[in-house]
Amino acid sequence: MQVDRRPIAVTGSSGQLGGELCRRLGDAAAPLSRRDLDLSRPDGLRAVIERLRPRAVINCAAWTAVDLAETRQEECLAVNATAVEALAAACEAVDCPLVQVSTDYVFGADRGRRQPYREDDEPGPLGFYGTSKLAGEAAAKRWKNHLVVRTCGLYSVGEQGPVRGRNFADTMLVLARERPEVTVVDDQFCAPSYVPHMAAAILSLLDTSLSRGVTGTFHAVNRGVTTWHAFASELFRLMELPVTVRPIASRDRPSPVERPTFSVLDADKLEGVVGSRLPSWQEGLAAYVTAVRARTAG
Repeated sequence: MQVDRRPIAVTGSSGQLGGELCRRLGDAAAPLSRRDLDLSRPDGLRAVIERLRPRAVINCAAWTAVDLAETRQEECLAVNATAVEALAAACEAVDCPLVQVSTDYVFGADRGRRQPYREDDEPGPLGFYGTSKLAGEAAAKRWKNHLVVRTCGLYSVGEQGPVRGRNFADTMLVLARERPEVTVVDDQFCAPSYVPHMAAAILSLLDTSLSRGVTGTFHAVNRGVTTWHAFASELFRLMELPVTVRPIASRDRPSPVERPTFSVLDADKLEGVVGSRLPSWQEGLAAYVTAVRARTAG
């Protein structure tokens, strides 16, 4: 049987998820950082994809500054939707699948929700970031050979160890070095997800798509439900850090954008397709702590 040696193109390759996907793919990856492919300038996307003629494209590049999206909507939409439309057209031109990474923030308008969202539930974003990502999903779906993968609260350990602002877990560890107490919202329910677990799930799904023609929308998150307050408390417990985590309501933390109070995603569909169960958020956090200790010890 002939082996398909065409690369898998990964946009946003310098980010958390894109970098992990490239690491796992090894020589099979065609990393595309912003220097290689600027999604704010979609005119050149087709030429890059046609030159590579990849086996698949995984789009991890995105505008993720939730608050800033409200005042810079045009720039946000250009990256999160207009560029995806161009990518979908480019993938159609070379007949390869497009994997579009999306977010739990396409939900939130149902403020009374307390059951995890399934893929066929009606979206309802609260802010422009979620609106732009939902538009990106619609753009990806214009090419029939698509996979839309929604995830939540991605975090992992970088080469420099914990860095403030890189992700929530990193930020908490940096703050723990600076102060004995932190305040964290305790009324936003979600499923923060460990990047290596999500990268493995996406590649399993893509492999299934390439071999069996599976397409559509899927949720990929660590199992279970938590709050950011409970997540931070468990992180400090695992790290054995004497930090007090004081709960605070979202309304008491001023922000230009309302966050979803419940954006937990149901990943049963993905698990049924790939044939394996995703780890829990506790397992993800434990793996992160192990990685942090290994990185800082080195």
